[in-house]
Amino acid sequence: MVNSTAGWATVAPSPRLARRRLMLLAGGLAVVAARPARAAWPDRPIRLIVAYPPGGGTDIMARAVAQKLGEILNQPIVVENRSGAGGTVGTLAAAQARPDGYTLLFANGGEFAVKPLLERGLPYDPGTDFDLIAMCGWTPVVFAVNGRLPVRTLGEFLDLARRQPGQINIANSGSRGTMHLAAAYLAQRAGVELTHVPYRGAAPAVGDAAGGTVQGVMMGLPPILPQAREGRLRILGVMSSRRNANIPDVKTFEELGFPGFDLSNSVGIAGPRGVPPDAVAMLNAAVNRVMADEQVRRIFVDNGAEPVNGSVEDYRTFLANETARMREVVRISGVPPE
Repeated sequence: MVNSTAGWATVAPSPRLARRRLMLLAGGLAVVAARPARAAWPDRPIRLIVAYPPGGGTDIMARAVAQKLGEILNQPIVVENRSGAGGTVGTLAAAQARPDGYTLLFANGGEFAVKPLLERGLPYDPGTDFDLIAMCGWTPVVFAVNGRLPVRTLGEFLDLARRQPGQINIANSGSRGTMHLAAAYLAQRAGVELTHVPYRGAAPAVGDAAGGTVQGVMMGLPPILPQAREGRLRILGVMSSRRNANIPDVKTFEELGFPGFDLSNSVGIAGPRGVPPDAVAMLNAAVNRVMADEQVRRIFVDNGAEPVNGSVEDYRTFLANETARMREVVRISGVPPE
């Protein structure tokens, strides 16, 4: 049979062919109907790994971010502390997680910008094992001394160190980390001999400095602040490009005669390499909303951190600059990789 419509001629299919086409169409519709629709992300709780013990400044900031982020995403954000090996245990756990966006890392710049420069055989590679998602803030490294030490300024401390070479003990949170480098860097830049005393974490290092077991401590500002406010520690300088709002009267090392002395440390959100781009985009937008929240910002400031927000590229640029700074610090400090 030939049907003709407006000059077009078509041949009608045979009844057998028509039945076959109907069967194929019905089968295709059945397959589509049976295929489950892709669930909107996220549809279950998200794990946020913190590579340090509970109760420290990093943990407090991570939990503030987690609570607000959970409200925005309408899913619980479960904080999991996986401490050990100066942050390596938790960072590695995040790198090895399934890259579906349901396991994230509250990343510390020391794990991404310092350890690769100092540790041979590091079991993760920040450049290939992670997707950066959003930077949350940065914290300055500060140098503080016991409140009873007879020095009021950095200059007076360095004079004391020159009179007592090797007898001034400086605590930090562990060998071959940012704080160890900071002390070695200061010693080289100032031409003094300081004795490095590593501790297993910030709390015991700060506690012994406040108690007088050691004369000084290199540390991020958060654990130093309470002791400084009580007068048990005296902060002599801030190792960042500008003064900190919590201690506005304390000068930067640049103001104290050490130009380029910037050892600020970033914190942010990262995930194992391969997180779906739509999840990265959603998380970045959500974290930026978190970091605009006044309560979250206050928690960061109270813990000595400067809250920030921005794009994934902003975070990548900051870490690249941080790595370049730390590479120079490693070169000048003379701390060899192991």
